[in-house]
Amino acid sequence: MHNGPSAPLVGRDQECAVFMSALEDLSAGRGRALLVEGEPGIGKTALMAAGLAAAEEAGHTVRTGTCDELSERLPLSVLFEALGVNSESAVPARARTGHAVRGGDGTGSVDRGGAIAAASGDPVAAAVERLLVLVDRLCAQGPLVLAVDDLQWADGTSLLVWRRLIRAVGQQPLLLVGTCRSVPQRAETDRLRRDLRDHGGMSVVLNRLGAPGVAELAGGLTGGYPPGPRLVAQLDLAAGNPLYVREMLDALTRANALEVQEGAIEVRAGAVADGGAAPGPGAGVMSPAEAIADRLDFLSADTRDVLRTAALFGSDFSVTDVSGVLGRPAAALAGPVREAVAAGVVESSGPRLRFRHGLLRQALYESLPAALRIALHRDAARSLIAANGPAERIAQLLLAAIDAADGWETDWVIDKAGVLARRAPVEAAALLEHASSHTREDDPRRPSLEDHLTSVNFLLARYDRAAEVARGVLARSTDPERRGRAVWTLGYVLLRTARPGEALTAVREVAAGLASGTPWYARLRAMEAMVDQASGRFEEGASTAAAALALGERLPDPMAVGYARHTLAMTCYARQDMQGCVEHISRGVDAIGTDPELLDLLLLLRTNQVAALSNLDRFGPAREVLGETRLLAERTGTSRLTSFTLLTGELACQTGDWDDALTEFAAVAAPDPAYAYLPVAAHGIAAVIAAHRDDRSLARHHLRAVEEIGDVPYRTNNLAYYFRARAAFAERDGDVAEVVTLLKEVVEPTYAVMDDRTTLLPLVARLALVVGDRALAGEALAILEAESDGSPLPRATAARDWCRGLLSGEPEPVLSAAAHYRTSGRRLEAAHTAEDAACLLAAGGDPLSAREALNEAMLTYTRLGARWDARRAAARLRQHGVRLGVRGARGRPRKGWEALTETESRIARLVALGRSNPDIAAELVLSRRTVETHVSHILAKLEVPSRREVADVAPAAGERPAAGRVH
Repeated sequence: MHNGPSAPLVGRDQECAVFMSALEDLSAGRGRALLVEGEPGIGKTALMAAGLAAAEEAGHTVRTGTCDELSERLPLSVLFEALGVNSESAVPARARTGHAVRGGDGTGSVDRGGAIAAASGDPVAAAVERLLVLVDRLCAQGPLVLAVDDLQWADGTSLLVWRRLIRAVGQQPLLLVGTCRSVPQRAETDRLRRDLRDHGGMSVVLNRLGAPGVAELAGGLTGGYPPGPRLVAQLDLAAGNPLYVREMLDALTRANALEVQEGAIEVRAGAVADGGAAPGPGAGVMSPAEAIADRLDFLSADTRDVLRTAALFGSDFSVTDVSGVLGRPAAALAGPVREAVAAGVVESSGPRLRFRHGLLRQALYESLPAALRIALHRDAARSLIAANGPAERIAQLLLAAIDAADGWETDWVIDKAGVLARRAPVEAAALLEHASSHTREDDPRRPSLEDHLTSVNFLLARYDRAAEVARGVLARSTDPERRGRAVWTLGYVLLRTARPGEALTAVREVAAGLASGTPWYARLRAMEAMVDQASGRFEEGASTAAAALALGERLPDPMAVGYARHTLAMTCYARQDMQGCVEHISRGVDAIGTDPELLDLLLLLRTNQVAALSNLDRFGPAREVLGETRLLAERTGTSRLTSFTLLTGELACQTGDWDDALTEFAAVAAPDPAYAYLPVAAHGIAAVIAAHRDDRSLARHHLRAVEEIGDVPYRTNNLAYYFRARAAFAERDGDVAEVVTLLKEVVEPTYAVMDDRTTLLPLVARLALVVGDRALAGEALAILEAESDGSPLPRATAARDWCRGLLSGEPEPVLSAAAHYRTSGRRLEAAHTAEDAACLLAAGGDPLSAREALNEAMLTYTRLGARWDARRAAARLRQHGVRLGVRGARGRPRKGWEALTETESRIARLVALGRSNPDIAAELVLSRRTVETHVSHILAKLEVPSRREVADVAPAAGERPAAGRVH
């Protein structure tokens, strides 16, 4: 890094060394995050620019963006700019809303709740994911420097992306560089600083220059002459701020107030800042603010007017922007632009111009009276609308002048409402509300405004407002299409807010006024069926859904067919007919096809398909469907992502891939409020794993977390894992009687809705028998016999056989259950049944078969890291005189390639081949964020600093078999 003539980096050797060290790490494949902080004018941008120049000289890809006050209004605008992404291409079309049902008896979709849950795609969240994928891909091509200036003005979503990137720099060649003013303080930038500190980043604080630094800077700007005493006294007013030093020197030069005296540059005796005369040698006193004002005052009046108009557009602008507002041809602005460039106020930035420093723009902007600023913002917006300018820039200008918008903007707002809702729904809602308030009831544009208002408020989960607008449409409109759309949204709002009776009334009223052979009639019948099902009237819902399906197929109408199939599938689910559920879903998916308006319904159907396949113990197909659906969900930003994450982790837990499960649960810490019950299951599963691995502290932590969640909806549905963890924890401490007292609750009717109770009941029976409570064990068996008799679910049959064997003392039924669990991939249950069978075999006088069953259990426990289970099994069998015939394989080491799980091994091999996280995610059908977490674990276990070194430690092909399936 070197000091350029236009912005010397004086006194910044240490800061430059930090930047150079980060670039050296980047060249070696190791990422870093730097935040350059300090007051305005202290040299943050100059330091960053010098570092970026060095990065370009090294051949690295450099992408830059700049925030300003206007950029706070639109999410991600600075990152779109920096990464060269068209904002429209980064945001998918919003899908029509969907829902999922969880019946009162514990069945339904994997949303694990008991009410209809509307889930629409979040376009901003989808754009975030796409930007993160783009950064990953750029890093896979080579070292990337991503730099953003003035982060104090960045919107909250951009700062969220920045924080997520900070957490990922340790695993890819990415250098993040941001500049930020130290004040004012914002909660978002404070969180960014914490993440920077927690993930090995660095904050480079630029302090003011001392007297030697100011003298060196002045000399560099004045031909190498040191400053004389009077100039030193003058520059003291700059307080060591390089920008102010420069501005004061430039002002004194323009005033012809400097001269060389005895080998030093000095303020002429009697000179003042404006070039006039004053009594005495110390009269040339000028404040930093006056120096900046002087630079602007030095310009012609015409140039100042042009620049004030340009300041409306933010930190950068085009001549076309300004010419449109001023009503002057671009050619007529050539003179003022040249003068502004020569005066150092603006500089070229590709095809646009930008202010050399934010303080210059701020001074010009604030020189306009507030009322005039608003009027000019309005004029600028009008000009860009006439020129068909970028929607985001026009929206920024309109929002800055919202008080001056009196309805003239309505046509444009209606025309761009869809674009803005996908890009910035909060801002779109503000513009639509304002336009609506300036539109009469009889205005022909009002229907479009109301339709957009309904959609955007629903998208933002502003349900009261969405319902209010929808009711207004129903009260005034006679158009069947509009009434159908309005009541569809209203029905969802009422269901989401637990008012199914009102929803049913509203839907039936509108449907009664529609012709029976129309699409909206069929769709509303499908919604009526869903409302019935949400209210627990499964048979009525199934009958109505069948009628809606028949009509939808005759039309044909994919929406009616898809939602009717969904209701019929959930009816099958409630009846434990999982095969019928899968069939209805498959046919519903075929009917929907690739219709983008039904994307959310597709996600819902696929998710319920996963639930049904899992209940059939068909984990392979379930995992494949879930992986593909989850990748699709990430691209749409749906609120169901948290639910998908939990389900992925739950599948991994059920099949014994515990490390993968914990990786998934790391992302369930702060779910959407609509899914407040998901942490009950997530912490419960994590507690189960910790308890079996004998990690008492971690198990206690997760158990407390469940207990602190409180009385959230569907808590009971999700408590099975909590009970299992409590039981393992207490049994390990020898409190079997306490465990049995706890588990007595499980057989109560209250817990009939609890998911996975089937898996819990054999544990109830075993421990009840330990304390001699055969009645409780019998109750557990009775529940399982009732479930298996009325259900074709293989896990219910296996659990029944397990319990029968425990109560009868016969090993054969338990061995039969073990065979099912082994084949299906339920590893922990397979080991538990093998252990119980070993005890029964030993008690029956067959020690050889008992030892064989025990060895099978111990090998699985070793693989899972289930240390407590291994100790318990060995102790139980010792009582019968049976000891291990062979020892289980040694536990997985903590470091090195052998420390990697199967999934980590597969991912590490792909990392070694240079694949990006998104590419790995696509190949292994995983989430990009899951891959990112795995890569962090891989780097830690292999003790390498970056992805590049993974190839150096990877075993040669064939040296160790690649892991099997990836979960």
